Amino acid sequence: MSAETLLAAGYVAVLSVVALGLDLYGRQSTAAWESRVFTGYHRAVDEAPPAVGADTWPHSEVHRFHRAFSLFVCVVGVVLAGAETIRHHSPADIALLAAVCAPHCVLLALLGRRLRRTGFTPPG
Repeated sequence: MSAETLLAAGYVAVLSVVALGLDLYGRQSTAAWESRVFTGYHRAVDEAPPAVGADTWPHSEVHRFHRAFSLFVCVVGVVLAGAETIRHHSPADIALLAAVCAPHCVLLALLGRRLRRTGFTPPG
């Protein structure tokens, strides 16, 4: 097993964690008054401004952006593992790269399905 394969496998594994993190981050609320950043200000102000709904733009599209970016990170991981498989094709290298590429393939299927199911709200 080559050092290049180990490095690529480690990088592909890190990319899967990044893709999961981005998808989880995209699920959080983007409303300013629900954020922990404005907690102190929220306590100091008597009247809060009207809350922005989750269905208004750009708040409605944040989850789609993060999910599409996670999908792109998964594609990069699969392409990297595939290119490394072409370069180094011993059985041990292929087994390692397939093991780190499998979560990306599962994430691609899940994130792609979720991205297609979410509706699109045009700005306006």
